[in-house]
Amino acid sequence: MTTGSLGDMCWHNGHLVKAAEVRIDPTDRGFTLGDGLFETLLWTGREIRFFENHMARLGHGASQLGLTIPFSITELENGLLALAQTSGLMRAALRLMVTRGVGPRGLKLPDTPLPNVLATIATVPTEFPAIGVRLVDIYRASGAPSARFKTLSYVDNIVALSLAQSMGADDGLMRGPDGSVACGTSANVLIQQNGKWYTPPLEDGALPGIVRGRLIRAGLVTESRIHVADLEMCQAACLTNSLVGVRPIHSLNGRVLKAELGLYTGLIAALT
Repeated sequence: MTTGSLGDMCWHNGHLVKAAEVRIDPTDRGFTLGDGLFETLLWTGREIRFFENHMARLGHGASQLGLTIPFSITELENGLLALAQTSGLMRAALRLMVTRGVGPRGLKLPDTPLPNVLATIATVPTEFPAIGVRLVDIYRASGAPSARFKTLSYVDNIVALSLAQSMGADDGLMRGPDGSVACGTSANVLIQQNGKWYTPPLEDGALPGIVRGRLIRAGLVTESRIHVADLEMCQAACLTNSLVGVRPIHSLNGRVLKAELGLYTGLIAALT
């Protein structure tokens, strides 16, 4: 949903190196199988926003997948800060990736995995205008690791975005089970009905997004199954993730929605 120019430097396995000099082994399971996790974090020019939340999600996913992270949280933070500060960017997207490392051909886990850790940095806009979104016929595998954790396996999301754009939209909504809605291709979705905000539950395929979680804990958003029919009745809607914060949707399945920023003031204020 967002693009930017990649920086010249990376943080690779504990060292700042030029991006052009980074070598990924052709047998790395992150490359061959998508066997790994990632986090996308916002560098504000002063801090890495919601760093603790990102590390908690990364740590939980790694624990559930049996993936070792060979650095402490402090070491990861220092590495990301060094990369951000070296870049000179005042606002940027940091992408931290952890793969299981090299392994033999096939799916069997390596006997002695050597995880590979890579962080990149890219420019990111300061503002994200309202967008048009359409529901597409791509389903989130509810309960599957690819839906529960932020894995490197994103082919479903890629196809969903491509389908939505072929329909003239900026982004797509992916489906959940039993006629429900799960999430956007790289963001959670919120809809407003009768003045209250709702977002799909995790069991319907929604990724446990960082912004989503903070808004729920603040009491501003309620988890509730969102059916496709609800998209025709909501008064407003938005997408949320760590880079865009809260991004209004001005058109949902071709239906014009209210997108005045005043509708989202409470949500946005809870993130500052």
